Amino acid sequence: MKRLAWCALALGPATLGAQGMRVSGVTTMQLVDLRPLVIDSLPASQVPGTGEFRTTAGGVPAICPQTSSYCEFERSANRVSATPLLQDVTIAGWGWVEGLSFHGDLRARTQLGGASEFAFPRTDDHFDVVDAYAQLTRTSWQARLGRQWVTSGLGAYDFDGGDGLVRRDRFSLEGWAGRALVEGLAEPYTTSELAAADNLPPQQEGYVFGVRAQYRSDALAAASLTYQRVLIADRSGLYSERAAFDASAREFGAAVDLALTYDFATGDWNEAQLRVGTGGSGVLGGSVTARHSRPFFELWTIWGAFSPVGFDEVQATLDWRPRGVPFVFSLHGADRTYAATNTEISLRTNGWRAGGDVSWQGPHALSASGSYDVDIGSGASNTDVRLDARWVPSSTTSFGAEGSVTQNIYEFRVGTGRIYGISVDGGLLVRPDVRLALSAGIYHQTLTNGAPGPDWSQRRAVLQLEWMLGRDPGLGSSP
Repeated sequence: MKRLAWCALALGPATLGAQGMRVSGVTTMQLVDLRPLVIDSLPASQVPGTGEFRTTAGGVPAICPQTSSYCEFERSANRVSATPLLQDVTIAGWGWVEGLSFHGDLRARTQLGGASEFAFPRTDDHFDVVDAYAQLTRTSWQARLGRQWVTSGLGAYDFDGGDGLVRRDRFSLEGWAGRALVEGLAEPYTTSELAAADNLPPQQEGYVFGVRAQYRSDALAAASLTYQRVLIADRSGLYSERAAFDASAREFGAAVDLALTYDFATGDWNEAQLRVGTGGSGVLGGSVTARHSRPFFELWTIWGAFSPVGFDEVQATLDWRPRGVPFVFSLHGADRTYAATNTEISLRTNGWRAGGDVSWQGPHALSASGSYDVDIGSGASNTDVRLDARWVPSSTTSFGAEGSVTQNIYEFRVGTGRIYGISVDGGLLVRPDVRLALSAGIYHQTLTNGAPGPDWSQRRAVLQLEWMLGRDPGLGSSP
């Protein structure tokens, strides 16, 4: 697949010169500095307590094997820097035959200056084909062949294979099949990327088969039913088998959304969510959402054997857009109940979250927003405060700044951690097909009340160049 993508890049200009072709890309360079974790040790006599599991005088968990006179623990090393460089390229070609087109999304990555101090994740994987497929479209049907993905209530699944769609009036039927790829990686199940992160990775490829039926009664109401299974290559078993039902309607100023996801392998409803609310165009708006959630794990991973618990939650939102005032206010809150753990440990069985947002649209292209959120869960909690200001003096220029404070009460531990952050950003349209964007931020972590853990203080900067070659067929002769 990667070799075919390079061939398409090499032959594209010669093949498509008399036809239509558009190439766009985003060049991203980051500067990240942080303090990575390293393994350290102390004589067992210098670590308080007895037994194999102890805590150092600084509050860091330590392992003290009975066969050793030393205890091992993790600590933050000296600050190091990394400069990852990413190049995303999107190719679209058309014009050979009516309705026939080619699409490709490619990603190249590396790290400037090598990895002598700190290897940024995945910079050693220098090239990815995110998708590369040919598509033939007719009035009543559509077909795709190559590396692609389907998006449904089950999520986004990548695969190498074919997809076919047939339309009849308000009804459509779609089917797909091919070699399954790991979600988020665009790599096969036997990839070394997955093996590096899991002690028991899949030993065989996976093959995906799916079908989706969709009915749209009008522009304001639709429903779809999706079924998909991922088979082990030798057909000895399954990696997953699930179904999803999604429906939405907008009628009489009200909005109703229903989402259901069922796991045939475990017999669990991973998601069951019903939302009822207003259309959102009036002075007052709001919604109520009931949600039942249980974690989903594919059958190749051992994590599903630990039976992680889910939760049931009811959430309410209220929006206020007063007329004649440049403010919009929003409040939200939710109450959560956790499923039984079936253990002898007594844990909190409920949680809640609440928050509010306010936004202001001022004169002279000025705007600002602020938010406050708190989430209290089983053994841990989080509070987040953010303030944002933005100035857009023209259609080609923008500036912004953000301040944030995040507080965490660590899970099942006594202690508090806070992260204070400030960042700025700006964008400039250099020409109609070239845009430059820059952002930079400083984040400082403090640990109080005896909170253990590493130091995540860091500085970040991102420089992006967005560019395009060729013309969009929907914009005529304009770039």
